[in-house]
Amino acid sequence: MASFARGTSPGSGGVVDSVRLFLSSWIAVIKTRLEIISTEIEEQREWLLVLILFSIGAFFFLGLGVLLLTLFIVVLVWDSPAGPWVLGAFAILYLLAGIIFTVMLRQKLRARPRIFSTTTAELEKDFSALDPEGAS
Repeated sequence: MASFARGTSPGSGGVVDSVRLFLSSWIAVIKTRLEIISTEIEEQREWLLVLILFSIGAFFFLGLGVLLLTLFIVVLVWDSPAGPWVLGAFAILYLLAGIIFTVMLRQKLRARPRIFSTTTAELEKDFSALDPEGAS
């Protein structure tokens, strides 16, 4: 009876509590999705950083090794009549290898992990849970 004296109806507390519960659950869902997005961004950043560092190291050391090996072979055969041809053959070999690696790099970049795939999957679950036709 005390609630009637203050001018509130008996059902108004239940509606307000339901709205608060509904909003708090959606805030929790949104917070979870934002945390997933944040984690995926961090994973992609770390993957890219490692990829760049390993690529730089591999290119540097392999390039240095190939350059020194080429120089060694050219110096060995330079006095023969085939000396300049050996240098030309190495140039063609390196150009072909560069083209092959460029094609392979393009394929790898196209096959990279899809960013936000977990977030997208979770949002699809959320939307299908809200869809009245999907629930039946």
